[in-house]
Amino acid sequence: MKSRFPYRSLEELFSFLKKVPGIGDRSALRMTLYFAALKPKESRKFAKGILDVVDNLQRCADCGNISQGETCWVCNDKERDRNCIMLVESVMDLLVIEEVNYRGLYHVVGDLVPDSKRISSLRRKQILDKLLERIEKYRTKEVIIAFPYTIKGESLTRYFANALKGKVLLSRLSKGIPVGGEIEFMDTITLSAALERRYTL
Repeated sequence: MKSRFPYRSLEELFSFLKKVPGIGDRSALRMTLYFAALKPKESRKFAKGILDVVDNLQRCADCGNISQGETCWVCNDKERDRNCIMLVESVMDLLVIEEVNYRGLYHVVGDLVPDSKRISSLRRKQILDKLLERIEKYRTKEVIIAFPYTIKGESLTRYFANALKGKVLLSRLSKGIPVGGEIEFMDTITLSAALERRYTL
């Protein structure tokens, strides 16, 4: 297949940008041409920003959030309510929920689909074991399940609800979040209402 670009550097940048979630061919093309037109000083500043993230950020050893050290700013906050841990699918969901009045901890499961692949079983168990360890350590009373009402979200909910049943109070964000709705696209009013009206599983 013939490349749409006359230069390999543009083709490689385009191919990289296409991998970003939510970026299609046309958006990747616009971004590629935008970066190609930048002045060298601006381009290097942008590239440095990416390298700084790659070199300085990692996953929090406790909750899976992004972190500049071993543990993230949420886990390091001594004023957080350790009685409550919220299960979220992604860091994006965590950042959105931070905009409402939630002051507990989080546990980020990442891109995890139960029973999808054999390797997922090991990863799934690692995440669950870490969560159980934190529940015991903090004597957590409630785990809020904040997965979206999608096929994947329902699958994750069933897995963690079954694993945690009888060990801690389980609740879930109410269906103020529409079926098929993703947390990251919810407005703060809807999300805040769903958090307040969470129900026990």
